[in-house]
Amino acid sequence: MRFDGPPPEPLASATGFLLSWNGRRTAEGFARALQEVGLSPPVFGVLTLIESHPGLTQKELVEGSLIDASSMVAVLDELEAEGLAERRVHDSDRRKRAVYLTSQGKRKLAKARAIATSFADELLAPLDEKEQETLRQLLRKLARVDEADAR
Repeated sequence: MRFDGPPPEPLASATGFLLSWNGRRTAEGFARALQEVGLSPPVFGVLTLIESHPGLTQKELVEGSLIDASSMVAVLDELEAEGLAERRVHDSDRRKRAVYLTSQGKRKLAKARAIATSFADELLAPLDEKEQETLRQLLRKLARVDEADAR
């Protein structure tokens, strides 16, 4: 389905369809936007996790992302080859590797974040600030984020 116009009725009145349609439209648009810096959305997510939690292990990155273990190996290999991240011996367990962003990785992530912010601003432009915050809160509720935080 193309995303250059709204979805047709009666599909446009079905909440589940609208969630799926907007999710696909957002994912495709975000992937196109990140091409400018040579990143994919999953790699952007991994870089963001590493920056937020320096020293995460590969296993922790798998648990925190939507990337399976074998694919994570390839992502980390790619990030290392491009000089964006590095694996180091873990402080408390020499068998594990902790992952850190390099200064080049931090710079690339900053550029990607600027693109992500611009993309989100454009995507959410039809909504005013209050509506954007309401949407964010509702999506968090659907994802049960606050329930997970309470545990």
